[in-house]
Formats: sequence, structure tokens, C-alpha cells
Amino acid sequence: MSDRPFYSSRLNTQSYDLGVGRGAPADDEDVAFYRRLAAASGPRVLELGCGTGRVTIALAEAALESTGLDLSPGMLQEAQSKAERLEPATRARLHFVEADMKDFTLGLQFDTVVIPARAFAFLLTVEAQRACLARVFDHLRPGGVLSIDVFDPRLDLCLPGVTKGRTETAVDPATGRTFRVEVISRHNDTLSQVLREAWRFTELDAAGAILQAEDEELVLRWTYRYEMRHLLELAGFDRIEEQSDFAGSPPAYGGEQVWVCRRPDA
Repeated sequence: MSDRPFYSSRLNTQSYDLGVGRGAPADDEDVAFYRRLAAASGPRVLELGCGTGRVTIALAEAALESTGLDLSPGMLQEAQSKAERLEPATRARLHFVEADMKDFTLGLQFDTVVIPARAFAFLLTVEAQRACLARVFDHLRPGGVLSIDVFDPRLDLCLPGVTKGRTETAVDPATGRTFRVEVISRHNDTLSQVLREAWRFTELDAAGAILQAEDEELVLRWTYRYEMRHLLELAGFDRIEEQSDFAGSPPAYGGEQVWVCRRPDA
């Protein structure tokens, strides 16, 4: 298994927008939610863990000043490539920054900060989580809004030991090539609440011949809902609300934890 950070391989970044193997909510559900949230809070939005710009670009298209921050050069390259095809007015509202979500300084404040698609789970310790929330707090204007989406851990998937994974495929409509994503194995560290999965990315031509294959390791930390609430309180946020999806459903076991909170006005 490669020791490179996740999203280092070309196949991983290029197949991301196809959704294979990700298990995250449908794109239109969270994008519409963040659009409504940001439109009500103000024009300046920061997305942490922006990846290929799926959310950041959608917010810019909704006439919002959108900044996307990510640690992966490959993901940001995909985002910039998509941005180049946008209308000039939309492109002018769009900015991408390569930085670490737990240690960044942008020199301005935002009306809304969002951390979608479970990107917060890449912070593997409580210290890293608190560092990220401290940076968010400093980059939000008083009264500004923070929203975080993480998965609500299913206890049967958090048991110790190694668990076999899954395989999914999708066809890239631009090239006609097939991307196959295999989660080969999974190991759960129940003490640190960290999971490690071995992922294999394979690109195949129209005849099914393998063109390229790359391996990466996905490492995430799962966070329980009351732990998440306490983290937000310790960081100084108030008016903390949780729902289990992007339609406003109440908290529920095993779904999403969609958090919305605010930096106090004073």
C-alpha cells in the first residue's frame, strides 16, 4: 500500500466526480442546501476540503464569492480545469487555495464556512479537529455560519479487526473509459476511532483491458454526535443544530450528521 496521502493518485482525483466508492449523499442534495445557507448568510463563502470544486463552483454560479481550500494539488488541478470552462463573471467570483484546513490564514473573514462531504473526518485527532475549528472561528465574521457534514458511525462497521470491502464501477462520459474502485480491506482502531481502508483504482478501456491501476490508503476518524456537539461548543460556536440529512430531518442513527452553528455576534 502506498504511503502517499489520499487523493494523490491521478485515477483517484479523476474518478472523484463520478462518485464511485464514495458512499456520500447525492450531489444535488447538499449543493442546494449550501446554496440556501450561504444566500441567507451573506455573499462570501469558504469551503474547506473543496476537492474538485463541486460545491465551490456551484456556489459561485449562484452569484456568491466562493473560495475553495484543499490540501491535494491533484484535486485542485481538477477544480481549476473545471473553472476554466465557466463564464467569465462566474470565474471572477471563484478562488482556490492550496492549504491545510487545520492551519491556514487567508487574511479575511467570511459570512459562511462549509465543510461538506465528510471532509472533516480527515482530521484524525481531537487536537486536529479543534485546530480546524479555531481557524474557522477566526475566519468567520461575527454572526457568520458554519456547516459541517460527517457520517454518523454505524457501530457494526466500527468493530475491531479487518473487514472486507466493496467494488464499484462507473463510465467517464468524456472518455468512455471505465473507472473501477475496489475497497480491498478495512481496519478499525476502536480506541482512536480511526478506520484505514486499502483502495485500488483501475482505469479500463472500452474492451475491458486495464490501462492503469493505482493504490491508496483512506484514513478517516469517525466522530459521535455528542462528541461533535462538544467540539463546536468548545470552539465557541452557538445556536448549534443537527439534522440527519439535507432536507431538515431530525438526528437519526447511521445516516449523516449535518451541523449548522454560528459564531456569536459579540
